Amino acid sequence: MKRKMSFLEGSMFAGRNTPVNLIFTVTIEGYLSRGNLENALRKVQNRHPLLKIVVWPDENEIPWYVSPDKIRPIPLRIVERNSDKDWQKEAEKEWHTLFESEIEPLARLVWVKSDRTSELILVCHHCICDATSVIHLMREILELTDNPNMDIGSYQAISSIRDLVPVEIQDSRVNIFKANLVAGATRLYLGAVSWMKEKKKDNFYTINWKLDSDITSVILEKCKEQGLSINTVLCLAFLKAFENVRHLSTNRRVFCSVDARRFLPEIGSDHLFPFPVMIDLSLRNNKYSFWDQARFLRDKLYKEIEKTDIRKILMYTEHLVPLLPKSIRYAKAGKGLHDFAFANLGKIKIRENYENFSVRNVYSPSSRFPMGNPTKISTSTFRGQIDFVFTSEEEFLSYKDALVIKENAMQLLLNQTATHESSVF
Repeated sequence: MKRKMSFLEGSMFAGRNTPVNLIFTVTIEGYLSRGNLENALRKVQNRHPLLKIVVWPDENEIPWYVSPDKIRPIPLRIVERNSDKDWQKEAEKEWHTLFESEIEPLARLVWVKSDRTSELILVCHHCICDATSVIHLMREILELTDNPNMDIGSYQAISSIRDLVPVEIQDSRVNIFKANLVAGATRLYLGAVSWMKEKKKDNFYTINWKLDSDITSVILEKCKEQGLSINTVLCLAFLKAFENVRHLSTNRRVFCSVDARRFLPEIGSDHLFPFPVMIDLSLRNNKYSFWDQARFLRDKLYKEIEKTDIRKILMYTEHLVPLLPKSIRYAKAGKGLHDFAFANLGKIKIRENYENFSVRNVYSPSSRFPMGNPTKISTSTFRGQIDFVFTSEEEFLSYKDALVIKENAMQLLLNQTATHESSVF
């Protein structure tokens, strides 16, 4: 493979000196074999083309995916496990550790090891995979560690982002005109804001917590009763929780992640793909009830999804590739127009029990973006428990305020579902 990154892929790369790492952690009970783990990493790397590439920037600072003659194996780092919190310290290290993107694969695994309990921390650069991808990679690693003889096959990578855009869209004079118009307007805007300086975001934090299975069950049942998804209800709860912190200046807006595979069926559910589609949602007037506002958000989300033409977006943004370095510099200087980004990953599709071990816990995949608004909330469900991860940066949103937002959102959820005996941990 040797292809220039698309604008969206390049935005996820964000330059060789910027860590944009996606982390997914599971807790294992039982015996893990180092040999089986290393075998699993080899097979996973052989299956996925994006695990066999490095990244080379060209003379214009545009990054390229490049397949070297020989790729290094995915690294496995092993550390001793002394407490249930050790994985958090290792995850913190991994968020800040750059990949040597020009010489090594953009994935690594950390094994926080003890005799009976371990954590596996899978770290991938966001320019090769999204949250759906990293969950699938972990599932493959676990399956192969338990069953080393399993065959997981391989697949062909797309040769260009244009492979996803039909010729009739690419050749349309109207689309070409619009794409050039977007590129021209973007060039003028980036020139006008070129004076802005990067805002250093060096003090990130992460808050993890779960709702127990009883509370989760009640919330899911209430959502079903109201004809709503948990995605919409959680999104609204956090929007209102931000709004209720009086000294914060909020926009009442959220960017909601939607799996790009929904729009691009040729990207397999088990294939690596680097970016989701972001849907912009805003809160309506507070005179409506919580559940009416949730229905409004649901309807708005469906309408925006229906309007989204990802293939045209890919075509238009290809005309922005020459502006990528300026765009990234602007993103590092800007604040964004939303309060937070939200991703609900649903039920994690990983088995609980294997032949030689079991999965006791999963922690929702999370990433840290040192660009624009770094605040992101991700949720998922495993073993009947909703898991949350809240990430931001101290200078942008203080840790103290984030804790208040967390408590506000959980209390609102419990109140709206008539669940008063909270078990949040």
